[in-house]
Amino acid sequence: MAKGPRYVFLDVLRGIAVLWMIQVHITNVLLDPALRALPSFDLLNLSNGFVAPTFIFAAGSGLWIALSRKGASYLQWDASLWGYILRLGYILFWAYMLHVPVFSLDSMMRLPAADIFPWLQFDVLHTIVFASLTALGIFLIVKDLKKATWIYGLTSLAIMYGTIYSPFHPSTLSPFPYLPWATYLFAGAFITGKFMEAQDKRKFAVSMMLIGVSLPVLIFMLKAQPFTTPWTDVWWKTSPGMHLFRISGILFTFGALYIFDERLRLSKFGVFLQNVGTESLFLYISHLLVVYGEGGPLMKSLFGIQYTGYGGVAIAWVLVSVPLILVMYQWKHIKQHRPELARRMLAVQVGWMVVTLMLVPDSFSFVKLFE
Repeated sequence: MAKGPRYVFLDVLRGIAVLWMIQVHITNVLLDPALRALPSFDLLNLSNGFVAPTFIFAAGSGLWIALSRKGASYLQWDASLWGYILRLGYILFWAYMLHVPVFSLDSMMRLPAADIFPWLQFDVLHTIVFASLTALGIFLIVKDLKKATWIYGLTSLAIMYGTIYSPFHPSTLSPFPYLPWATYLFAGAFITGKFMEAQDKRKFAVSMMLIGVSLPVLIFMLKAQPFTTPWTDVWWKTSPGMHLFRISGILFTFGALYIFDERLRLSKFGVFLQNVGTESLFLYISHLLVVYGEGGPLMKSLFGIQYTGYGGVAIAWVLVSVPLILVMYQWKHIKQHRPELARRMLAVQVGWMVVTLMLVPDSFSFVKLFE
């Protein structure tokens, strides 16, 4: 978001999403496959399906707020616009670094093309960056945020309904391809825009909650009907019903968090979730490095386990989250009180990643240090 008053409920929404996302990825790595056949996992998996949409939706909310504050400056193509694009570039850098097939350039050059091609797959961060650039381009063309907001809503609907007719569907390579996942960013920008424009935001929030509860009932009543649609066989992969179902859950949470915004501002837990939300990118990247990098094999090696039950997953969730959150608070402190140092640290980080990619031997592993 551009600098200005923080919307606590939006930060909390993002904070909840990233904390639940850590659980999702730990579950993917550690949960006993036998448990995945039980009804309890179906319920967990259903709730986990809201995580990535919420994270992308929140990015759309942040984009709209940034445009509402700095849109006039962006239209002048001044330094603030290039600063925003630079931040998106930093996110895109990490999006690709997180998918490096082998963290050794020498080894990578000896891999067959089929093993390197997955490096180009889209994930949540890729979709956020390219959808944000698309939304920014729309605003720069129409030069009016109200018009752009309506275009965002129409774009979201077009993606919901049109993805199935795209030559890029279905995507077996990318877990979160631009189509259809960009629909959540445009929905976030549209819904946040209409919410911020509303004179009675509390009434608007209550309406969002009512829609969030009632719309899924209608969606699943239609899904249960015997007629077929172009989306019948891929309903849970991409369909208007599936996307609207997940957006309904986000709407309900969005509205409820706004209703309790004042309590969130005053409660320690609310402030904690807000801090997590403001540093969601840090937690997103760092937990992926831990869980899908050396951290997953390291935990299995240290505790002598291959898979575990829900209790073990919960313990691992705490063991991963708590240290990362403590580091997050230190990073937040540096950004607030020594912003120039923070910028230098980011520059060093990018340089270090590039250099190590080129120099680190493929045989290196943190896990081997504990064997």
